[in-house]
Amino acid sequence: MGDCRVDFVFVCGWCGEECAVWCEPVMSWWTQKYQAPDTFTCWFCGGESTSPAPPWTPAD
Repeated sequence: MGDCRVDFVFVCGWCGEECAVWCEPVMSWWTQKYQAPDTFTCWFCGGESTSPAPPWTPAD
């Protein structure tokens, strides 16, 4: 089976840089839902930030 993860853009709480965060799909009958990790590490500054509440912006 293929990779079903989707990446979303979250903003680092330390430096304000945009980070692409992979989110796993969650089973739902009516809509596409994804589960984000509780925290993510910024690729730019290395800081650890809390994932925001949805809705999220899909990364390009």
